[in-house]
Amino acid sequence: MLSLKHTLPIAKFNISSSKKHNNEQRNPHIKIVAKSSFQNQPPQNGHQRGMKKINAKTARNLIKPTQFIGDAILPVIEWADQPTRTDFVAETLLPTTSGYYRVRAYRHWANGSSTEPMAIIYGDVEGLKEIPVRVHDACFTSEVLGSMKCDCAEQLQQSMSFIRDQGPGVVVYLQQEGRGIGLANKIAAYALQEEGYDTVDANRALGLPDDSREYTAVSNMLLDLNIKSIRLMTNNPRKIEKLTALGVIVTGRIPCLIEGNEHSSGYLEAKADRMRHMMDHL
Repeated sequence: MLSLKHTLPIAKFNISSSKKHNNEQRNPHIKIVAKSSFQNQPPQNGHQRGMKKINAKTARNLIKPTQFIGDAILPVIEWADQPTRTDFVAETLLPTTSGYYRVRAYRHWANGSSTEPMAIIYGDVEGLKEIPVRVHDACFTSEVLGSMKCDCAEQLQQSMSFIRDQGPGVVVYLQQEGRGIGLANKIAAYALQEEGYDTVDANRALGLPDDSREYTAVSNMLLDLNIKSIRLMTNNPRKIEKLTALGVIVTGRIPCLIEGNEHSSGYLEAKADRMRHMMDHL
């Protein structure tokens, strides 16, 4: 049987100086350089079945979550005999509705698989201190479908506007949907929320962690950019704690406050009451 992973090869950049020069002539905005690697601890992502309408007992029987790192975020050299690293791939200048942003693509390898975090940069940040940085996790439901159940899409746009107007700055975009549980599990959690569970209890009813996100890719990317210290755009004290534990110097916090609506107010209140988010505007 033909495996999908064999039909979608990973692009590799192993080019001579003459070929590199030709590429830069064709597109002056693309910058392909030798990849830099960092060894650290990997993330774990679950890939599970989503359901339309379930109760907690049925969900526990149907969803078998994979292992999660949880709070055990300490640098290691290898994970399951597979070196873990963050590789720079390429940079381009991207025109957007908010302006021109440098987009640096990376691959974050862990346990034989990879995610593709991005650094969305406005201006020149290399070698600077106290750079505003937003660490943002992908949210397909709000950013693509326009869901009103959370504040993620608004926070992303707010952060991109902030680094444009008060930069230079960086938005680090990570593939950690649903606080790390994956998109299908997130939809399963939404189904339980329709039955009255909040965002925390829905995860627990499914046997999933409250928050399994890890940030070794972020610390590696900041190191690659030679950013000395950051002001973190967040309401979440866990992000500050985890990044600090990884050696990132966080000198301040920039709130990312979004007004709730009839669909998101319960979610925002649960984050404030049960996950320590600093949201005094509620």
